[in-house]
Amino acid sequence: MLRLKFVWAGHTKEAWLAQGLNKYLSRIKKYHATEVVETKELKGKGGKQQIQRESQGLKKALPAGAYAVALDQRGKMLSSSGLAALIKRVEDEGRRDMAFVIGGPYGLHENLISACHMTLSLSPMTFTHDMARLILAEQVYRACTILAGTPYHHAG
Repeated sequence: MLRLKFVWAGHTKEAWLAQGLNKYLSRIKKYHATEVVETKELKGKGGKQQIQRESQGLKKALPAGAYAVALDQRGKMLSSSGLAALIKRVEDEGRRDMAFVIGGPYGLHENLISACHMTLSLSPMTFTHDMARLILAEQVYRACTILAGTPYHHAG
């Protein structure tokens, strides 16, 4: 069974976002083993060195051999069904882990993005990194229900 890892810098600061995030992460666990890895979020104004150091910590936290997906607004946009198909394809390839990576407030360094198998965009809009976590978790849960055929997703 595919294990899903969520790797991001720092912890979710807003209680209401953390509550929603935990809700969807616990729902995902019904379908896949799930782990959240929080690396150190560096304080500063987001210079290239800060982003690079933060991204190095994220890269080290990725499981060896994992199919890694970097979240960045310049990435590929998928429908909910498209995300479900991606998860199924990764699982069918026999991978043990799939990791979703979200940077801190200033994003991910290009070195980490290029080291990932794919770059995914949640929207052309910009979200806070904490909000992106919640949106990602809900979409991964939705993908799990699509694959399982359970009545959560309503295609229109």
